[in-house]
Amino acid sequence: MSVKNSVSEILYAKVFTNQHILENILSYLSDDFRKNLNVRLVNKSINNTFLRQIRRNHQKMKIEYAYNVEHSFTRSKGFIYINYRKIYTHDVVGYFIFLNTAVGVKVEKITTRRLWLLEEVFKRRLHDIIHSKLIGTNGTHIQSLINLEEICDGCVKCSTIAQKCIEYGPLRFSTLQTMTYSKNYKKLHVTDKLFEDIAEYCISKSKNKEECFKELDKTILSTISCDKLAIWVNESRVLPDEDTYPKFDHRHMPREVIDIILKKWNVKSLKLSMLHITNEQMCSVEWLQYDYFTRVRLNDPYWETKQSDLKFNHVEVSLSYSQDCVRGLGNLPPETEPPAGYDNFIPNIRRMFPTDQILMELTHWYFIACNNIEKKMSTILQVVTKEQHQKLSLDIQFFVNIGIVKKLNEGTYREELLGIASGYVLQENRFHCFKKSSPFSAEHGPEVFLDNKWIGRRFQVRDTVNRFNFNLDVYIKEKELKEEFNKELLQEYPNSFVGHFFA
Repeated sequence: MSVKNSVSEILYAKVFTNQHILENILSYLSDDFRKNLNVRLVNKSINNTFLRQIRRNHQKMKIEYAYNVEHSFTRSKGFIYINYRKIYTHDVVGYFIFLNTAVGVKVEKITTRRLWLLEEVFKRRLHDIIHSKLIGTNGTHIQSLINLEEICDGCVKCSTIAQKCIEYGPLRFSTLQTMTYSKNYKKLHVTDKLFEDIAEYCISKSKNKEECFKELDKTILSTISCDKLAIWVNESRVLPDEDTYPKFDHRHMPREVIDIILKKWNVKSLKLSMLHITNEQMCSVEWLQYDYFTRVRLNDPYWETKQSDLKFNHVEVSLSYSQDCVRGLGNLPPETEPPAGYDNFIPNIRRMFPTDQILMELTHWYFIACNNIEKKMSTILQVVTKEQHQKLSLDIQFFVNIGIVKKLNEGTYREELLGIASGYVLQENRFHCFKKSSPFSAEHGPEVFLDNKWIGRRFQVRDTVNRFNFNLDVYIKEKELKEEFNKELLQEYPNSFVGHFFA
């Protein structure tokens, strides 16, 4: 063997036995592994590294049906998104089989969203293959399973896996009835519909209010506990007897059902998710015919809501998929079209779920504020201070369109930059975050949802007497900041709101 060949083989061996180098080589390929399957033929080292990367990228899986909200009636059902990448429905089974057999994927977390909107036959098959190929019969590796019951409405397979997870839900009533074991969950998800189902079940098993509450106590077991309870509230539920044009709104929830869950499950913190639409659209109304339970809504007048004697570490509020609530927090009547009342939202949260810390995230993709940043900031301040809060830290992440920071002077027809609303003080804090979003072309979804970088600045309102601290963290896309402004305009308005994003 020549010296030259010997040196080449040594270098070859060093490259193909160095995991870091191999991963760096593969990083130059498309991040859609289906386009790179031929690299498996290079050699065993490349193949092993390639499969290892796929396993790592699929430990957490998000499987969702996404569509253009502006074309909801003409949406295509020919594809879904897996980890934010478009997969055509006829390829899904093969995709999961490959992950299971060739890759040996060990999925720890599965989150599904809006799969109930798919065709009946396909979504049932999808449900079953998620169980067989991603979770497995024994569910050895799965730790978190979120929202799969929206397809099956609570089946034996799902309720069995619920026992193995540390995060699960939203629970259907049938799954709740199987939870007779002892377990502490890191996080459980429930819905406003579940509260109704529990109330109606207890009524059906009793002859009077006293018997009803005894049944409620037997139904919610203290053997189950959870560190965090996530409550999903549907904004567009309808009553069975409503006409062709129903009044979409939050619906009443049975307060005593909520309270007993919070107490007996020893909940430490909460997350409230306001959702524009779910598959649980029809309300249960039987419980409303009885005076057993107190009716509550988060957008009811707050002075009518009884103060709870519980206390929670913090309450998170997600408005990422909200339509009504997210608009209601940025507008005041009469600007807000019905339903209104969302200026009661924060006071009601503190009465139902007492806490000294509320963390709220507004939407970054749907109904993003785009007009007059000064007015929006002023309105938000009016809403969050409707009640004089005592000892509260409130943080809101507010994602805005770049157009919100300027206006057209109708006299000069020149653009002017808006300033900071009165009452706020700019803080030194600078933030950035990444959010997935990509534009739709009519009913045709993007091939992949890309990360967009958002730049944030903090604006604070502080009431030291009442120990109320409000942080409004406003985010603008980095791309829009770079493309929309020139130095001359910023110099002309040195105290503008947007100028602080460049300072």
